[in-house]
Amino acid sequence: MSSEPCDQGREGRPLLPLDEARSLLLGAVKPLAQDSESIALEQASGRVLAKAVLLDRAEPPVPRSAMDGFALRSADGVEDRELLGVMYAGTSGRPEIGSGQAIEVMTGGTVAVGADAVIPVEQAEVVDGCLVVSAAVRAGQHVRIAGEMGAAGEIVVPKGKVLSASMLATAASCGADPVQVYVAPRATVLSTGDEVVAWTKQPKEHQVRDANRLATALQLRSAGAEVLGMHCVLDQPELLREAVTAALASSDLVVTIGGVSMGKKDHLPMVFEDLGIEKLFHGIAVQPGKPVWVGTREGKWVVGLPGNPVSSFVMTELIVRELVYRLAGADPVADLPLQACVLTSPVRTRGRERFFPAKIEFDVDGLPRVTPDAGRGSGDWTVLSRMQALLRVPAHADLEAGSTAQYLPIKC
Repeated sequence: MSSEPCDQGREGRPLLPLDEARSLLLGAVKPLAQDSESIALEQASGRVLAKAVLLDRAEPPVPRSAMDGFALRSADGVEDRELLGVMYAGTSGRPEIGSGQAIEVMTGGTVAVGADAVIPVEQAEVVDGCLVVSAAVRAGQHVRIAGEMGAAGEIVVPKGKVLSASMLATAASCGADPVQVYVAPRATVLSTGDEVVAWTKQPKEHQVRDANRLATALQLRSAGAEVLGMHCVLDQPELLREAVTAALASSDLVVTIGGVSMGKKDHLPMVFEDLGIEKLFHGIAVQPGKPVWVGTREGKWVVGLPGNPVSSFVMTELIVRELVYRLAGADPVADLPLQACVLTSPVRTRGRERFFPAKIEFDVDGLPRVTPDAGRGSGDWTVLSRMQALLRVPAHADLEAGSTAQYLPIKC
C-alpha cells in the first residue's frame, strides 16, 4: 500500500483497494423484501428476474435443417435419389421419405421422417427431377436434433439474473412475456454545492450546471432503480440534514454528489454521522473517485459520490451499479466484468490504480484496441461524450503502447 499523502484516509489510514471495497459492500448488502411484479419484456431491461424462465417446449421441437440442402438417408450413399418436393422454414407437417428418396429443405425447415442427414446444395444438383449427390453423406450432418438445445421445463434464464437484451431475447423465444421481476429499488439523487445550478439555466462565471445529477439518475435507471426524485441542496449542514432525512424516509438508496472530501464545505460525512448512518467505508484507493463514502441505516443505503463529473460517473459504474443490482435481489458478483484489450498509447499510474476514460476500436483479427482519454482530469466533463469504456490500470504501472490491459464496458 502506498504511503503517499494523497493515498491516505482522513486519519492517516490506508485507503481500501477497490476489489476489497466491492467485496465488503456486497457482503453487507441484503436484498430488499422480495416482492415481485409482472412486467412486459420490452420494459424489463436491467431488472432482476424473480422467477426463472423455462423452455416451454423441447427446442427444437422437431429435427431441423442447419442449412439449405437436401434431407436424405445416409445409408443410400452416393446413389441418385428421387426428389419428392421442398420443405421451407415455415412449412407445416413432417413428410416421410424412404430408401432412394430425398426432399429439398431450406435452413430451419423440418427434416423429413426417415432422413438422417442434410447434404448442402453445393454438393448436389437436380437433374430431370432426380437428386445427384457429389459427396459422401454422414449420418447426422447438418441436422439439428430435436431437443438438442434443451428439454421442455429446462431453465434457460435463472432467477436472480440482471436481465440483458440477450436474456430478454431468450425469454421471448420461450414465450415468457411478461416476466416476473423483483420490485425496483427506490432511489433519490441529491447533488450539493453552492455553485451548482440547474442544467436548464445559464450559469454565472462562478457557477456550474448540474449535469452530475442527471447523469447519476440515468445511470441508476439503467441499473434498474426507480428514481423517485432529483434535488440540488446548498452546502449548509441543516439543509443537507433535512434533504438526506427526507430522502431516507422514502428511498432504499440515497446517492449524494459532492461534499464528501476534505474541503471546508464538505459537510456530508458529519451529516451522515449525525443521522446515525453507519459508515462502511470512506475512501477507495482508486483514481478518479477516491473520496466516495458508503454507509447504511436500517437496511437503507447512502452513497456519497465525489463532485467532479468523471469521478461521480466512474464511482457510479464501479460501486453504485452493483449495489442497486444486489438490493434488487441479483446474485452478488464481486468481480468486475473486465475484458482484455490492447493499448494504442502508453499509460502510467502512481500510488493508486486508475480507471481511464477510453475509446474502443474493435479489431476482427485480435483484441479490441483501447485508447485512454483522460482529458484534463476528473473535472473535465467533455470526456464523458467520448467515453466508451473504462481502462483499468494497476497502481505503479508503466505500460507501453501494444501492451495487454483490461477495460470495463460502459453500460449506459
